[in-house]
This record gives sequence, structure tokens and C-alpha cells, in this order.
Amino acid sequence: MNFGDHERVELSELCSALVDGTLDTAQRRRLAEMLATSEEARRFYVRAMSLSASLHEYAGEMQAEAPDGVPANERPATAMNWTLGGLAAAAAVVLAFWLGGFLKTERAGDVAASEKDGDESVAQISGAKNCVWRGDAFQPGDELRRGQRIELVSGFAEITFDSGAQVTIEGPALLAVNSEWEAALDRGTLKAIVPAEAVGFHVANPAVDVVEPGTEFSVVADVGGTREVFVTKGGVEVQSPDAAQRDQPGLVLRENQARRFAENGPTEVRDRDQKLERLARKTPLDRLVQPANFTHWSFDEINGAVFPGVAIGVESGDHGAKIRAAADFDFASLRTPGRFLDGVHFDGTVSATASFAGLSARTPRTLAWWAKVREDAPLSEAGAMLAWSGAEIGWNRNPQFGALGALRTKTGRGVMAGTTPLRDGRWHHLAVVLKPGRKPDAMQIRQYVDGRLEGGPMKRGVKKMMARQGSGPEAGAPDVLTMGAAPDGTFFRGDMDELFIADRVLAPQEIRQLMTRNQPLRAEPLAAN
Repeated sequence: MNFGDHERVELSELCSALVDGTLDTAQRRRLAEMLATSEEARRFYVRAMSLSASLHEYAGEMQAEAPDGVPANERPATAMNWTLGGLAAAAAVVLAFWLGGFLKTERAGDVAASEKDGDESVAQISGAKNCVWRGDAFQPGDELRRGQRIELVSGFAEITFDSGAQVTIEGPALLAVNSEWEAALDRGTLKAIVPAEAVGFHVANPAVDVVEPGTEFSVVADVGGTREVFVTKGGVEVQSPDAAQRDQPGLVLRENQARRFAENGPTEVRDRDQKLERLARKTPLDRLVQPANFTHWSFDEINGAVFPGVAIGVESGDHGAKIRAAADFDFASLRTPGRFLDGVHFDGTVSATASFAGLSARTPRTLAWWAKVREDAPLSEAGAMLAWSGAEIGWNRNPQFGALGALRTKTGRGVMAGTTPLRDGRWHHLAVVLKPGRKPDAMQIRQYVDGRLEGGPMKRGVKKMMARQGSGPEAGAPDVLTMGAAPDGTFFRGDMDELFIADRVLAPQEIRQLMTRNQPLRAEPLAAN
């Protein structure tokens, strides 16, 4: 649909009615129609809902919070809590269905602008078989940057995107890696596997959007511009360029369906069954097996004033996290039902520290854990869940950096905040991937919430914050990981469980493995699940 000034005003009125709770049936249908047929409308809606929620929530927190530096006790709930709940639910609905499209459009430009050196990787070659490349040659393990074009003369190459989508191209093929959420196939054959966490992944020319979890589909493109789309599992929405120009809705294809797109419009694929059978065949690929070393705190037990930690894949050592609390503190009060067995409850007065050699060095790292934050948690309880020299990870308390209550990572380079509110009293699996860039001060951050890639543009921190973080520990000084508090003395209040720290970048499949099975993948970590 054409999204002009008239439609923008109409959508604004519909969003206001939704927030006010006055949206009637006809308006609800109209809102659903606009969101289903216009990507611009979806972006407008996400921004409007996020802004409304942030403004209301921030105003409520300002009313409930004491000035900075004054200890804050429990505050009574404000009268607007029901509004916040409604806004959070509305935002959750739109994010569940449209977040993929929002990220691949909004974030693509913003993050690319922050990575001025063109160093941002968004995918990785995860498998190959008999590959002959034109131009740059790639091997399993090689990273692909945003906007990079690759040409495969012959053979098979598998690409795992940071969103979790996985595509295999068969040469001759020319592919552009546009973002974590989008690839463009100029020619050749592409087969894609899209898990639930990567719904919203997009293949251009023609536009193919995944609309169902666990979707598997293929696109075959020839040099003349003809495209054939096949769905072997799940469902996709396909919109040819001419249909997009006429503002026509896309065509939804489901399992064992196919369409051919040419200048004369979409038609049936005559030899569909034979092609589906060929595309369904599995091709064994050569993969790079990347062993990872983990340190793991399960929080299932407390030995005196220590959370025991274990090493996985490395030599044994002392990985215990020492609890810091008042002399008469009851350590048993830290025990709480966790996501797996027991967890730890940080009450806003205690923290734990563990020596961790090399944690602040400019090396790849992945941190994954479970966290639960109560719905009415005030800003004073937003201390870091995890912190070390030059970095803090927690939930966002500053709307300057993004959505309030979302996962936030601060490094010496700046701040990144996600979009999913964590203050809902539920367990969420969180993962932060840190990857050094080419420049000495560049650090690429990837955030995952419940297995799904999310985040906003990296924003520069204020000078005071940058000065406090410094450039790292003194030479020879041991790195220290702090759980439950930030260096500035603010504490985190909430529950945590099953903290893993890996010494390399974990693939999306590996993060999902930690989330669903609470253990690392033991072999072929980049293989499709």
C-alpha cells in the first residue's frame, strides 16, 4: 500500500486509540490491514508503541524514584501500571510478528553508520563442498560483512546469518549478504532453513519473507530475471517487484507449494514435484569444528560464601565466585527456584566476584545466562547483572540509549540496548556476543533475548561514563567478573541462573542449545539443528 501523509495520520490515530483502549472492531481490522500490507506502517507502529511505552514508563519511574544518590526503598505501584501493562502487551505483539522486518531495515542503516570502517560481520561461512569461487575464496569459519557480495562458480556453500537463518547456495550463484536478516540472490539456487527465532528473515528478488517458525524454502534465479520459489516446510510470503509497485499484497506459499515469477507475473511451476524432490536432497558439507572453552556457574549450590564454578574444555582451576555481603548475611536467602534446578536471588545488597583471566582483553567472547526481573522493578535496581573492567551488562534504565527495561550492554565504545522488555517477572535467556573489530577501539556487539537476535544502533556513551570505564586493568592485574553489581556501586535486584562464558563467538545454533538444553554443543557447533 502507499504510505503517504494521509495514511500516516490515520495510523497515528489508530495507535492513539489502541493506547487509550478505545479501538473498535473496524479500527482493529484497519490497523491489521495496514500492518500486513506496508513495511513503512510496521516501522511507524513499532516506533510509536516503543515511544509511548518508554515515555509513560519513564514518567512513572520519575514519579516513583528518589533523586540520584538517595537510597530507594520499595515504592507503591502508580496508577498508570495498567497502562504500562497494556502497552507492553501491545509492543510484544507487534515485535513477535514484525521485529524481523524492523531490524533488517532500521538497524541495518543505523548500525552500518556506527561501523564506519565497514567491519561489521553479519554472517559466516559455516559449511562448504567442492567450492570454486570467483574473486575472494572462502573457507568454513570465514566471516561475511554487511553488503558483501560473493560469487560461487560451482559447489555448495552454507552461510549462517547472525539472526540464526541458514542458507545454502549452489553454484553458479551470486549472492549479496545485505544484513543479519536479509540476503539477495541475483542468480543461482538458494536453500534456506529459518528457525523460529529467525522468523522475519528476508530474501530479495523477489521479496520472500518467512512468516512461520521452522520454515524451509528455496529460491532459484536465472540471469534473465525469472525466479522460482519453493516451500518444503512452513510458509513464506512472496511479493514480486511488479506487485510491490502496484501496492498489491504478497502471495503466501505453504508446504509443497511453488510459484514462478517472471515479467508476465506469477505462474505455476510445471515440474514442481521433480524440483521439490531435488531441492529436498541433503548435501554433506565440510564444516569447521570449533572447540570452545566454557566457564559455568549453575548457582545450584552455595559452598560457604562461594558459588562454585566449573570449567568445560579447559584445565581445572578455581572458578568460584565469592559472595560479598554484610557479616551477618543469611546466605540461604540467595537460593531461589531457577530456570534449571536452583538459581540465585540478588536482593539489591549483595554481589559476587570471580577472577577471570583475560576477560577484558580484546578477544572474542560470548556470555549466556538466564535472568528474571520483577514487573515493578524501579530504576534504582538496574545495576549491572554482569560487569568487568570496561563493560557492564544489565537492563536499560536510560531512554537516551533505547527502550527502558531492555537488555543493555556498555563497553568502552558505547552502549547498545535491545527492544524486548525484561521487567515482566518471567525468565528470559540472555546472550551477549563480543567480537573485536579491525580497528583497535572497535568492538562489535550482538545481543540475543530468548534466542532471537535483537538490538539497536551502538550509541556513544557520555564522557563521564567513558572516563569511569577506563581502558582496562593495569598490566598483570587479574580480571574480575562481578555478578549483581556495577562498578559505580549500583546493585542489580532480580534472579539469575546458569551463567556460561565461552572464549569465542558462539553461533546462533549454539546459543539456542544453551537455552534449550543447558549445555554446549559437543561437535559440529555450526551444523543446522
